[in-house]
Amino acid sequence: MAFGRNTTAELIKPLEGAVIRRYTAGATIAAGEIVSLMADGYVDPANTTDFTAACVMGIALKAAVSGDRVDVVVYGPVVCLTEGTPAALVYASDTAGEPAESVGTKDVLVGVTESATVLFVRPEFIDRS
Repeated sequence: MAFGRNTTAELIKPLEGAVIRRYTAGATIAAGEIVSLMADGYVDPANTTDFTAACVMGIALKAAVSGDRVDVVVYGPVVCLTEGTPAALVYASDTAGEPAESVGTKDVLVGVTESATVLFVRPEFIDRS
């Protein structure tokens, strides 16, 4: 198994100190996916190839379909990775919802790995142009 998002929904969980906000899904979202707040006010899986009027918010804790309410870790530690390298930066990628160890079309930092499975979420746009 290589670095990526844990796809086992029951293993996706916030840790002590995580800040969680609830949003309405605008599309189908899987547990552990990186989500963005879109211009319509809904969250969708983040995709750096189309970041016009979108902003990465964090990691979805549960699966959702359009119209469902979904809890999102917007800051702090969350178990959601596989084979992360401690202290490595994690970016949103050109594949909707998936993390990457390198930048996608837009340079959007999602957070920093604390361990092989824990991501400390702290979204930041480095290149939004």
